[in-house]
Amino acid sequence: MKKTSIFTILALFCLVLVSCGGSSKSESAEGSAGTISVDQLLADAENLVGDTVVIEGVCSHLCRHGGRKAFVVGSADSVLIRCEAFPLMGEPFPKSTIHQPIQVKGVVCEERVDEAAIQKMIQQYEETQKAAAEKAAEAGEEAAGEVEVGCATERTAQGQKNLTAFEDRIADYRARIAARQEKEGKPYLSFYCLQAISYEILPE
Repeated sequence: MKKTSIFTILALFCLVLVSCGGSSKSESAEGSAGTISVDQLLADAENLVGDTVVIEGVCSHLCRHGGRKAFVVGSADSVLIRCEAFPLMGEPFPKSTIHQPIQVKGVVCEERVDEAAIQKMIQQYEETQKAAAEKAAEAGEEAAGEVEVGCATERTAQGQKNLTAFEDRIADYRARIAARQEKEGKPYLSFYCLQAISYEILPE
């Protein structure tokens, strides 16, 4: 029993070393099975969850919170994959990647939006609106109305490009969840991203 436990711990340790070993921004994707496009990834994402892939595309946007998220665009502006710099890469994407062709190596992850997730969104939204109203009151100002929640690029990646009102986004989620449940028996939406291990800016 003890030998098995030690072996398991060593195996897990090796896996961690392999994952962390790809954190350098200059690491190339040599040794991989080849690159795929953003379109190819999204078309087969359900079957690639948990796999390590290498994609190429143009970085269209970085999140404003320190470059933690880079969005790589495919054949159209609405074809996007979000690449998360943490925890595997361990460092943010720099501003120099914006509007540049890049190659990203990462693990395909699935994020699900179900009714429980929607309820959390509603709670966070209400807290954000309340905090904004209280701040305006303290400053002796009128509340500015609805505070925009979320990133416009993220909305585009989720098929909600033209939905800016929070209530419209929630209604859209629920309608799509109902349609998927009826069609596939799955009471949730699936969105995909990459947990980035490394990246490389490609020559234009």
